[in-house]
Amino acid sequence: MNDLLKKIVEWNEANEYQKCVDAIEAIPEEERGYELTVLLGRAYSNLGVFGDNNSKANEDGVDIFLLEKAVNIFESVRLQGLDDWYWNCRMAYALWMTSGRELEALAYARKWQQLKPDDEDAANLIKTIEEYIEENYREPEVYSFEEMQSVGNHIEKYFGKYGRVMHELASPDIHVDIYVIPPRAEHEYYTLVTCGMGAHKMEVPDELKNEQLERAELLINLPAGWQLDEESLKDEKWYWPIRFLKFMARSPVNNGMYYDWGSTLEFDDITSFDESTKLCSAVVLSPGVFGEVSYACTLPNGDAVNFYQAIPLYKEELDYKVENGMDKLLQKCPDEILEVINPNRLNAVTDAEILNYDDREMDCAAEHLKLIQEHNLSVDELAVYSHMAAYLRWCINHNLMGDVFLQQHGDVAINVKSGSLNDLRAFVRDELGGRLMIIDYNYKGVCFANWYNTGNRSMPYAFIKDLKAYAREYFKGQMPCAEEAAYLLLPWGDEYCRAVEKIIEGRFAEWQKLCGEENAVQPFIDESNFKELLPDWQGARHCRISKRIIKDGCTVGFCCREEPDSDDTGWDSGWYFEAGDEDEVYAGEDAEYGIYDLNTICNLYPELLPLLNSPYGTAFERNKKGRLVQIKDEEE
Repeated sequence: MNDLLKKIVEWNEANEYQKCVDAIEAIPEEERGYELTVLLGRAYSNLGVFGDNNSKANEDGVDIFLLEKAVNIFESVRLQGLDDWYWNCRMAYALWMTSGRELEALAYARKWQQLKPDDEDAANLIKTIEEYIEENYREPEVYSFEEMQSVGNHIEKYFGKYGRVMHELASPDIHVDIYVIPPRAEHEYYTLVTCGMGAHKMEVPDELKNEQLERAELLINLPAGWQLDEESLKDEKWYWPIRFLKFMARSPVNNGMYYDWGSTLEFDDITSFDESTKLCSAVVLSPGVFGEVSYACTLPNGDAVNFYQAIPLYKEELDYKVENGMDKLLQKCPDEILEVINPNRLNAVTDAEILNYDDREMDCAAEHLKLIQEHNLSVDELAVYSHMAAYLRWCINHNLMGDVFLQQHGDVAINVKSGSLNDLRAFVRDELGGRLMIIDYNYKGVCFANWYNTGNRSMPYAFIKDLKAYAREYFKGQMPCAEEAAYLLLPWGDEYCRAVEKIIEGRFAEWQKLCGEENAVQPFIDESNFKELLPDWQGARHCRISKRIIKDGCTVGFCCREEPDSDDTGWDSGWYFEAGDEDEVYAGEDAEYGIYDLNTICNLYPELLPLLNSPYGTAFERNKKGRLVQIKDEEE
């Protein structure tokens, strides 16, 4: 042991801090003892400030995660260290270099001086910290009692009842407590929500002042097996998400930034949050799994406090988001890899082939087949397609299918509507590959499915949840198998179809009431006398037409074709048709569009027919001679 201590002294003096870490961590934690533990904390602290071999000498800033790790190591031997001048010395330095913890650092520096009165370094550090505090310290921003009640009530109502609160002991800028909500029936994981971050108003750009983005709180979800007891949290393996959450909560104060949906945070000088994971950056999104009503609460003074879910990302995911945008990244991410923090989850970018995720998939028989196999159910193999067939039949009968589906399966739609085809289970299995895809629906069908039946946990309801509730009612408490799989044992037949269609009908009416007006297609014109000008058109044949054309009778002055969202490729051709004066008429507000068949605009303006096969990215405008001409890129 003495030889090791001598080596550690030599390495420390030579600025070889990583050698100190490696040598000490090679010894099992339970065998290290007090002295080596303090020296390990010192090594991490020096790595965080100076870097190995002083590699950070020419850099601004410190590695806050290494400093936090150092503090946690010191905390693990607190009882032995409280009356040790050197332990207090190391705590003082580590906290002094951690932004926002100056008051704590001062307390430890004074204790150090008390234990070693003649130490000039203690006196110098005390003086430095006091001067800094005098120049920079301000009273922490906190909620009023009434505001705290509003936020707390919102958390309990929409996220769950919190079992405990991680109270912050020292608050140099804002007072951030963390409410810990234990696993519950609908959400079988911990939810940790900050309370206090929103007392600070973030610096929002002038153009967003009316969006009420100034105040925010953050949350994370952790697996049900995550260790959150006081002893376990001394280990970085369990503590890093809490440290990550606290750091994100203070970033607006320390860095003058603000959060909005899709905001990302890159952490300088770190390759991962902890050695147990390669996650190293973060994005904030709306906490969709808790429903839209959870997104914000209103304070007594009318201010909104927005709630965002902080989601750790891999470097490749952050890079992909920066290059392609958040929507594109989400198209690669199954809900389950974002909903709950998993330190070793698959990477949505580098593991895309393994994930094999298609965000256009609404439902897949393979998932239901797994339940049959897991529970060893004896059922007709068509049972996994029953609810999908019922949903599809209802959508066909309510004119929610898209152009491409109708071109490929028009005979099926005709037979369903005529009543000659009622059982679509074999069709779903054989022709649709056992999947319902959102690209098979029209505009209204896509909007409704995104609200109700895409398997997305952020929906207020889910078709499969309603089906499971129906199974509970049908079997009246005498479940023939595990509750989660009972819907697969519901007998197929007219009674089943009527019951399921009644459920869908009710949800559709609810959706129309909530969202129908904004998603409705407004028929401003009578299309009954129009000719079919596109008899051979293949693919999506709907477009967006400005109200200036359809309602006000203006001529098409501008049109362009943009690549549609992946969800919409079954109905959206990508074409936009405008009068060209929308910006002036609508004074900067969004122009109003209707969704129409391309045949409609071509009947109004046959000159558009030759343009329709133009590739995505093409645009035309009407010139002074009254002709539509292609707009060329400036580089051409």
